[in-house]
Amino acid sequence: REIVLEAFLSAEGHLSTDELYELVRRRDGRIGYATVFRTLKALTDCGLARKTDLDDGRARFESLYKRPHHHHIVCVECNRTIEFSSPELEQLQQRIVAEYDFSPIRNKFQIFGICSACRNEQEKGVEPVDANLVFARDALKIAMETERRGVNFYQTASGMVQHEETRRTFLEMLEDEEGHFRGLKEEWDRLVKDHPEVLDAPVFLHFDYEALQRIFPSKEEVQRKLKAEMTAEEALKVAMNMERDARDFFRSYADKFNDTEGRDIFLQFAEEEEDHYALIKGSLDRLRAARSKS
Repeated sequence: REIVLEAFLSAEGHLSTDELYELVRRRDGRIGYATVFRTLKALTDCGLARKTDLDDGRARFESLYKRPHHHHIVCVECNRTIEFSSPELEQLQQRIVAEYDFSPIRNKFQIFGICSACRNEQEKGVEPVDANLVFARDALKIAMETERRGVNFYQTASGMVQHEETRRTFLEMLEDEEGHFRGLKEEWDRLVKDHPEVLDAPVFLHFDYEALQRIFPSKEEVQRKLKAEMTAEEALKVAMNMERDARDFFRSYADKFNDTEGRDIFLQFAEEEEDHYALIKGSLDRLRAARSKS
């Protein structure tokens, strides 16, 4: 059973029992078909695997270990399957079942159609890419976009505020955001260098980038919000609210991924925003304390 489990977890894509049996036989020819069948059933019963119907007449199974809940787009011509995850879709489903007073046990959303290669009669040689690498790619894109917007905010804000301690706080935040961005860019470059195929893989994590626009204002919006006559306290409040909203946003995303790498990634984002929030709040508290003494 350990050999069956290892073969199943290391395989990419959606396996039928026959396909998994062939993989297992390459590792140990003594293992019988019945053992593979029973092990798959046990993995499904305990939530480590999911039985999936791709409308091709064969029952298939996919690993759920440390992977976020996801859905499928299936080509009915070549059976190519694209996996995707959308926290917004999950949120919509939760609202719907709550409206009908249901306690959901499981859900499955699948889209069947014809892929572009089949529509254009192109070659079908699309090799599956490790799902963890695709998730890492999508998460890095989100992280870099978040840091880029943070850099824009503090770059603009530090040049506008008049109060010296507030400026120092914003410059410290700017340095922190720029450091995070450089680290993420290095990680992105390593990923692309080691696994260039990941760039051509379909998007797995569909993220609400418009939410980032609502949290992190553009340069023009920063200039409108941080007017020259704005007090230091007002400027710090704007930044603190932004960091609080970003923290809450990433925490809510983490909650949608259960016990997966995705949860850890978004919790890390949330912790960074929490640190920024605490730093700005400390500066605001010192400012208020100094004013109360005077």
